[in-house]
Amino acid sequence: MAKAKPQRTTSIDSTIEQLKTEQEIVLKNSTEILLVDIEKIHELKLKNDIFMHNRISYSKSKLLELAENIEKLSKENAGILGTGILNAVMLRNNNGTLERIHGDNRIKALKLNGAKVVPAIILENVSDELARFMRSSENLNREDLNAYDETLSILEHIQLACNFDDIESVKSFINKIKNFQAGKTTLNENEKILHKQVSEVFERVGRFDIITFVDRLSVLKLHSLIKQALVDEIISYTQAKVIKSKLTDETEIKKIIDVLKNKKLSVNELKNYIENMKTSKEPINTTLDIYENVNKLSKTLSKKKYLSLQNEDKIYIDKKLKEIEDIYSDIKKKLK
Repeated sequence: MAKAKPQRTTSIDSTIEQLKTEQEIVLKNSTEILLVDIEKIHELKLKNDIFMHNRISYSKSKLLELAENIEKLSKENAGILGTGILNAVMLRNNNGTLERIHGDNRIKALKLNGAKVVPAIILENVSDELARFMRSSENLNREDLNAYDETLSILEHIQLACNFDDIESVKSFINKIKNFQAGKTTLNENEKILHKQVSEVFERVGRFDIITFVDRLSVLKLHSLIKQALVDEIISYTQAKVIKSKLTDETEIKKIIDVLKNKKLSVNELKNYIENMKTSKEPINTTLDIYENVNKLSKTLSKKKYLSLQNEDKIYIDKKLKEIEDIYSDIKKKLK
């Protein structure tokens, strides 16, 4: 386990308050809002070429909704400088490079609308530590965080407040505390001080303690499909845990997520459903399966095969194709 740097002797409250003060000073001295070329904005890059985590809470549907709202306001010449944006994004000038502190989803929504510029506040003299604090604080104050983003934001907040080298060090230490409280290991004097500091951060956050948070760490190991379903609000965190514990095959994960798009299942119902799916010899048709089957069937009908049919068969096919044409017309309307 990488060790936390021991040089910080101030309390957690002093550390956080100092960063809050720095933030207030920087924001007070940087109130001008400019229209910035979106293509000139870069990811927030920290020491050792590390890119900071972006919040992924917005589902695809929410992002589309945000884009529509922005476009509507911009057509009315509303929002900041007529862009449809109500809150400017925050950037820092890092030796001539503009790096985004927060505003990722607003920028993505603008790109969906084909916009080229975004209203932004450009901050000068912002350290890595302050930039991280500003982003993690914004994330923790949001009510729409999913379990994945909330977990990462808390880990980043602990790393910042307690001066850990990296997030992996935080995770390792939290697991060590769990083993310590279970009587499986001991802590040296520096680790006891660190234990107290980490506990203080959890008290400030007010959502977990160290032990209850250990269980949350499993969300960081979710399969990408499960993580995306969690972000898109197709499944809950408890459902994500069930799927993670029972399925490893990507095809099966796709099937169960597709089932949950159209069917509400409790945790126990989901467990039973997965067990039945794994033991059943009959394939379970999901919406995705139906789509793929129809797609395959449509490719089997060629002009050459059609012309070789008897007239009565052609009449039958014509009738069915007309029905299919009407159905596709309805589907096309839904896909707009």
